[in-house]
Amino acid sequence: MNKNIDYSVYLVTDRDILNGRDLYKAVEDSILGGTTVVQLREKYISNEEFLEIAQNLKKITDKYNIPLIINDNIEVAKLVDATGVHIGQKDEELKKAREILGPNKIIGVSVGNIEEALKAQKDGADYLGIGAIFYTGSKKDINEPLGLEKLKDIVERINIPNVAIGGIHLDNIISVMKTGTDGVAVISEILGKENIKEATKNLKKYVDSNLGERKMEKEKIGNIIEEIREKQPLVYHITNTVTINDCANITLSMGGSPLMSFCEDELEEILSFTSALVINIGTMDKQMRKIVEKAGKIANKLGVPVILDPVGVGASKARKELIDDLLKNVKFAVIKGNLAEIKSMAGLKNMANRGVDSIETLENSDEIAKELALKLGTVIAITGKEDIISDGKRVAIIKNGTPILGKVTGTGCMTASLIGCACGSNKDYMLGTTLGVSLMGIAGELSEKTLRENEGNGTLRVKILDNIYNINKERFLENEKIILENF
Repeated sequence: MNKNIDYSVYLVTDRDILNGRDLYKAVEDSILGGTTVVQLREKYISNEEFLEIAQNLKKITDKYNIPLIINDNIEVAKLVDATGVHIGQKDEELKKAREILGPNKIIGVSVGNIEEALKAQKDGADYLGIGAIFYTGSKKDINEPLGLEKLKDIVERINIPNVAIGGIHLDNIISVMKTGTDGVAVISEILGKENIKEATKNLKKYVDSNLGERKMEKEKIGNIIEEIREKQPLVYHITNTVTINDCANITLSMGGSPLMSFCEDELEEILSFTSALVINIGTMDKQMRKIVEKAGKIANKLGVPVILDPVGVGASKARKELIDDLLKNVKFAVIKGNLAEIKSMAGLKNMANRGVDSIETLENSDEIAKELALKLGTVIAITGKEDIISDGKRVAIIKNGTPILGKVTGTGCMTASLIGCACGSNKDYMLGTTLGVSLMGIAGELSEKTLRENEGNGTLRVKILDNIYNINKERFLENEKIILENF
């Protein structure tokens, strides 16, 4: 079964709210109006009656190729061959439901906080119903609604589809969708209306408007791939000598042209025809300390975007002094680092800093990124389990990636090269940085899927390069896991 489901308008049935109107006609009208998923919810009837209603309803959902989810009744879901089942925190355990229904059915779980959401995701839920967001007449047992901020927090922490539920109406739906949720689950806003088809159309218009804005911005990000291949930007690297070859190859794979040089005498000449400059202090020495500041100043004068990778900035006094000098004298288009490195640059105390690795959590990292971006007038990219990009106003949260990327030395350095390609081809450095960072995560995910049991990090390194070489806009849009805020 294809699990790629459109959750944008998720109808939950309630015969009581219909006041005697026919359930099947109501559901069909809602589908004709734009409902994308139907959940049959019946709490106080026998299994026999539930099964009969489910069988009749499935004829309608099958007619329009709409997924039918059964609420809290795994037996009925299995008997009618429904698309899946939705369970609550007090219902059948998720693992038991999976055992009964098998791997191909959709299982959704109701969650009311981050802990429940993360547990359901870990246990294998296909999607989450998050709520109640606002006070609602259909949920008598909630003490305090979640509200938009807590909804947003949950959406940002999970990697699976989700819908918001509870007290959602036309007057608050835009605010709900702006949290990044994939859709809204409603009862009264559809079934409580006299004209169900028109009510659904109105609801879907509001939802699609927000989803459309997100899609347009992601299309813009994907378009940069084509711009790179067309413009073939020359990316000048003053970079980590350990990973210099990989940085050159990833630039070629992306469609750019790499140039690696540590010669001070040719800086002006080279930068005059360079598309972007990448500075990486990973293997810092006296020569690098001397050349990078001069190169940055020349690039600024020529209008060439400068990308800084402050590797291990908090690991030594010398590194911190170099970065401080660079920040005083060079205007950076992008600064990319892990959380420990970015916090060190921002003057915040690090809980832990192992030089080139960060073992800190990403708590409040979006605010750190926004504040530092505003302070320095640059785009800040914080890499980690989830990547955070900000230009001080816009924020992109990237959920692409896999721990296996840590098995290959230099994926962070290579990410800076990808950013250089993107920013050397498109002047919206926020979008370019988002593309560069997300592409490394996507390449890692795609590479891991095809890695055989007897293949190791040498093969993984090659697969990463190959997946970047073969990336295109369509493949990016199919695989991206990006939440955009304030775009």
